[in-house]
Amino acid sequence: MTELQNDVLNQLVNDTGLGSFSNYARRMLFKETSLFIQFDESQFEELIYSLRRVENNLRQLSSIAEQSQNIQAYRAIEYSRRLVSNYEKQLTHYYKQKKRKLLSKGV
Repeated sequence: MTELQNDVLNQLVNDTGLGSFSNYARRMLFKETSLFIQFDESQFEELIYSLRRVENNLRQLSSIAEQSQNIQAYRAIEYSRRLVSNYEKQLTHYYKQKKRKLLSKGV
């Protein structure tokens, strides 16, 4: 085995969460497909939660800037809030699309 092949195999073992090559090999020998992927949503959910908090904070700052009649600050903050909101929507769409694709393949 080359070093690259070994690295890829180690990454597969780590990605599946099976802990060891022995567990991974055993699982792969008795599966119809040769790849097992464990879909971990926890980090994605944390990212979305953080983005929503940032958006909420920007919304509050935007409100303060609007009340103080600082138009430049209001526009800058509102623009930033919309960027964060759009990023969260695009990221969620991409994530759902990839998840659907993986699940449709029976992974």
